[in-house]
Formats: sequence, structure tokens, C-alpha cells
Amino acid sequence: MKYIAFLRGINVGKNNIIPMDDLRNLFSAMGFKNIKTYLRSGNVIFESDENDMVDISSKISENIYNSFGFLIDSILMNEKDFIFLINNNPFFNNNSNNNHNNNPNNNNPNNNLNNNLNNNSNYNPSNNEAINELYVTIFKHKINRNLVENLIKDSKKFNSDDKFLIFEKEIYLVCKNGYHKTKFNNNYFESKLDNTATTRSFKTLLKIKNILI
Repeated sequence: MKYIAFLRGINVGKNNIIPMDDLRNLFSAMGFKNIKTYLRSGNVIFESDENDMVDISSKISENIYNSFGFLIDSILMNEKDFIFLINNNPFFNNNSNNNHNNNPNNNNPNNNLNNNLNNNSNYNPSNNEAINELYVTIFKHKINRNLVENLIKDSKKFNSDDKFLIFEKEIYLVCKNGYHKTKFNNNYFESKLDNTATTRSFKTLLKIKNILI
């Protein structure tokens, strides 16, 4: 099975440095096959006969710690879920049919939450956003719906033109002035939802999709 490991917080400035050759060698030593990396931000495409994603994720984090001496969260997706995430971005104009609510792996915990967002005109998805403005925050665990209402209330204090929509394990973002200026960054969502996450530009995710298929 094909997987994508999103490593949180490597090669940021001078912190948590892992050369890509060393990272690929480490994944190979763990028994993974057909290993490819994209960018230095920690995007690893690989194949494995293992099916337990919790075990695989823990194995990756443990081996990185043993080899490089620092703890890194690994957020893992299989090929099917990753392609679904790409194809169902509600802000991407090439996506005419959003099927998030029809995902067999999605129990639809956040449908009402997105309805709440849509009641605020600032959050209406236009489905015609510039691709450079699009980002996705990917969570390690399912988002706790009990925390989302407070997140939505808190987000309105910024009076921002940026938009986001929440689903089971991801938040799709539109950052009008770039990700570096948005209030809705990775740390913000992690703190409000008490959940480990990592964020990638949608352009990066599309590149990974091209490598994957």
C-alpha cells in the first residue's frame, strides 16, 4: 500500500535538520519501499505491506528520534484518503463535485459545523479561489467536534478575509495575503482543537499527488 508521511516541523530554520538522503535511507532501513521525498519540509511517499497506520506512524517517529535525537510527529495518510483530500477541496475551482459527505471513511461529524460557518458570509466557499491562496491543515487525530464551536467563535474576533472549512481530519484554508500573515496558522488550530497537525500549501499537495500516481 502507498502512504504519505507528513513530518511536522523538520528543517525549519536551523531546527530539526534532516537531510533528504538521510531521511530516505532511514525509511529504507525501516523496510519501506519505493521511497520518494518532496521538498525539505518532510513529505515522504513510500510503500509498505504494513496496514496499521498507528504503528507505522509511531515507528517513523521512534526511528527519527533514535537516528537524529529529536521528536517529530508523523502524520500518515494512505493513498486513497490522500487522493480524496485533494479531489474534494471545496475552494479549488477544478473540483466540481465535492464528495466529502460521501466519503465511506468519513462519519460526517462536522457537517453541521460547516453549516454554521456558511451562515457567516466571510466563510462562504467561492469554489474559485486562486491556487496560491490555498492551504490544508492535516490533523493526526479526528477533530473533536466539541471544540469546534469555540474555535469558530474565537476566529471571528480577527475579522479576517481568510476562510476555512472544517472536516473530519483536515481544515481547508484560503489565505488571501499568504500563509505567513494569516491568523489561522498551524499553531492556532492545534491550540484551539488540542490536536497535532501540520499544514501544507495546496500546490505542494498537488505535486505530491503527481508523484504518488
